[in-house]
Amino acid sequence: THRPPMGGSGALWEALRGLLPPAKEELQLALGEKVDSSVVMLLQEAAELFYGGRTLECLQTCEALLDYSWEKLNTGPWQHVDKDWRRVYAFGCLLKAVCLCAPPGDAASVAAALKACDLGLLMGAAILGDILLKVAALLQRHLPSGKRPAPGPSREPPSAKVDVENPDVEKFPRFAEAPFLACVLCPGEMLFIPVKYWHYVRALDLSFSVSFWWS
Repeated sequence: THRPPMGGSGALWEALRGLLPPAKEELQLALGEKVDSSVVMLLQEAAELFYGGRTLECLQTCEALLDYSWEKLNTGPWQHVDKDWRRVYAFGCLLKAVCLCAPPGDAASVAAALKACDLGLLMGAAILGDILLKVAALLQRHLPSGKRPAPGPSREPPSAKVDVENPDVEKFPRFAEAPFLACVLCPGEMLFIPVKYWHYVRALDLSFSVSFWWS
């Protein structure tokens, strides 16, 4: 079964739809050559599903987009991440957030949509005239007062701008004085990193990473 196409009931859904271009053809998805053609096709499919009112299928497609682009965002120093991959991630977060609020959405869906927006703002790039900021502001107004996050300063991507293995000591002169601990993890071992502790990881062999944030 599919949710109602293009609108349905619900003031929030209508307001969110009003922030997006009225037609798929007006949704600018121009990306550079560094983005895989298969990912561009997946993004186009997500847009097609969204504008066709197939929000549940769009959500599944967005999750695939976000999983793939997330890996591209975490393959090296932040300054080396191509901005188009950040745009892909932002598009995925945008469509996911709006689809989560399709009727008959509830407070939990709105909270999940706001979390998707937050990740898009944190790790993505500006798209469609900073639409994620507008969506996040709208979602906050529709959350119960007890569930609204406290206002705070704008956040930067959680990655240091210094290249740890080849630091620019002229640009970051105090980095040479920064205290640090180093270790090598062996198979089966785990390292707990306290909240807000800066860290740098280099794989010595084929590996994969999983990030999880406790609220």
